[in-house]
Amino acid sequence: MTLELHRSPAAGGGSYSDAVVVDNDGLRWIHVAGQTPRAARPEDVPSDLGGQAELCFGQIEAILALWAAGLKDVVQITVYLTSLKDYASFASVRARLFGDEPPASAAVGVSSLLDDALIKIAAVAVTRSGDSR
Repeated sequence: MTLELHRSPAAGGGSYSDAVVVDNDGLRWIHVAGQTPRAARPEDVPSDLGGQAELCFGQIEAILALWAAGLKDVVQITVYLTSLKDYASFASVRARLFGDEPPASAAVGVSSLLDDALIKIAAVAVTRSGDSR
């Protein structure tokens, strides 16, 4: 079994990794840390939940691409929302991105998130270990 950590420069030097990758028994498990919407300029982060969800999924997609993976390989997501009343906005973005084969998912209501984000999304993807990187 091998373990690999990935820290993004956008992580701000925090004490976490954006992804932890485990290769074991021919499978590569990519655990993507919860992503809040980030942009080069804070004012470019959308103020609506749907726009923030799009940005989070884009960040997840970019991290997965480092291991030749994509949203099609995601098997589980956990979404944290500051208002579960806005769940439908998130669900419509998820449905558009994942289509007829959505991953297992859980939604958790929280009182607040870093940088006043409305949403945070964590993901787990699985590919074959031999897939090129």
